[in-house]
Amino acid sequence: MKNVHIKAYDKQTYETYDDVNETEFEGQLAFKNDSIYITYKDLDMGVTTLIKIKDAAVSVKRQGSLKGNLEFNPQNPYKTIYYTPYGEMEIEIITKKCNVCHLEQSVKIDIEYKLMMQGKLISDNIYRINANIHTIHP
Repeated sequence: MKNVHIKAYDKQTYETYDDVNETEFEGQLAFKNDSIYITYKDLDMGVTTLIKIKDAAVSVKRQGSLKGNLEFNPQNPYKTIYYTPYGEMEIEIITKKCNVCHLEQSVKIDIEYKLMMQGKLISDNIYRINANIHTIHP
């Protein structure tokens, strides 16, 4: 397991406005059984996030004040229940793009998807993660 600095970017485009968030975290990166795992904690929101990358799919599991499992795979829409402080929501994710770039010192994830609820478009979304391994310089 390696310590990483994580930059997370997400943008939701709604019918009348956009919501953009850029945050940074310290986390861990691990490689196991042909999968890549990234974990981090958002102390302000009280949420732990585990990202698993395998083949062409990315799954995001959140625990804490937000709870849910999200799957991003351009081949398959994904339906799930997402738990928020305001209640639970049944959502569907339609992934348009899911790119992962694994370099020697970093992992970059670039996802674009539609969020649907009851068959209606809620938002168009961008989710980007950039996890850079800490390097120690003499």
